Amino acid sequence: MKRVLFVAILALSLLSMPSFAQHTPKPTVAAYDALADAILGLREAEADFVRAMLGYHYEAAERTFKNKNWEKSAAQMALFANEGDNAVGGIRKRLVEGGHHHNAAGEEAGIYDEGFVIITKKAKRKALQASKTLREATDDAGRQAAWASFEQVAKPLLSGD
Repeated sequence: MKRVLFVAILALSLLSMPSFAQHTPKPTVAAYDALADAILGLREAEADFVRAMLGYHYEAAERTFKNKNWEKSAAQMALFANEGDNAVGGIRKRLVEGGHHHNAAGEEAGIYDEGFVIITKKAKRKALQASKTLREATDDAGRQAAWASFEQVAKPLLSGD
C-alpha cells in the first residue's frame, strides 16, 4: 500500500517536471514532505497502539489480581512483558522481516528484543520475574510484593517515561 502510494506520487511528480529543470519542482518536494510526515506519523501511531495494548494487559492483570485470580493475573503480566501474545509476535516478525525495526538502534545496543516497541529487555525480565513470583507466592504478602514489582516496571512504560 505504501509502495503504491509512493510510486503514484513519484510518477505524478515526474510528469510535472520539465526536461530542462535544474531543481526539484515544488509540488514534488511538497508531496515527498507529506509522505515523510505520514511515515514518521506511523511510527508514533505504532508506539501509541502498542502502549494501548499494554494498557489493556495491565488493566486485565490488575482486575484479576484484585479478584484473587492469581494465575490469570500472572498470565496478563506475562503478556504485558512480551508485548502481546503469539499472534502479535507474528505481526512483529512480519514487520521485522519487511525491514521495519521500531527500535533499530536499541536492538543493536542490546536494549530491545527484535521488533519490540515499548518493552526493553530489562523491563521484560523484571515483569516476567514478577509474573513468576506471583505464580509461586503462597501468601498475600508474597502476592502483594509481586504486584508491587510489576507495577514498578509497568507504570513508567505506560506513561511513556
